[in-house]
Amino acid sequence: MATESAGWTARDKLAGVGALVMLSGYFVDPIGTAVGAGMQAALAPAASFVPFSVLVFLLAGTAGLSSALLNAKLRNQERMAELRDRMTEIRDRVENARDRGDDDAVEELRAEQQELMGDWLAQMKTQFRPMVWSMLVSVPAFLYLRWVFLAPSAAVAPAALALPVVGHVAWTATIVGPLQVWLAWYVGCSVSTGIVARKIVARVG
Repeated sequence: MATESAGWTARDKLAGVGALVMLSGYFVDPIGTAVGAGMQAALAPAASFVPFSVLVFLLAGTAGLSSALLNAKLRNQERMAELRDRMTEIRDRVENARDRGDDDAVEELRAEQQELMGDWLAQMKTQFRPMVWSMLVSVPAFLYLRWVFLAPSAAVAPAALALPVVGHVAWTATIVGPLQVWLAWYVGCSVSTGIVARKIVARVG
């Protein structure tokens, strides 16, 4: 995977196409079913050894961890901060030049500001690279779980999740609105793992 921040590489664009194909699985049933069945075949050995709740945690944790690592690897936060500082500096200089009535300086600074804005927009495009790559992990995992609970006869999920104090709760039980237990469990695991991973990556980096 390329780490250049100057733009999207051919592999980035290919990953983008793959992510779009995966996303279409939410709306195109054959694609969603194919992804779910493929993930089922790949995860069947693990599903036979670990509880399903742990398997969901591992899927969510992998998504959260990959997102944190890809953001650290592919996003140039220092460059973005530098561009923000320069834009603020030039804006202040333009205001000072305008207050002095120095039209020539204002014109020169405006030209520099336009050039800097072009750099800013180019850099903003690169900020989507980690999202595209992380979607190649998170989207198949989510499609698999959705497939599991939409087609339980073809999957391996148990009917309920065992929770301390609460006891057994059906995976498809509704919590609030369309939010079901399985979705809350997945999102909670993904977010918490991602937060921990980002802290570790930031400390190590």
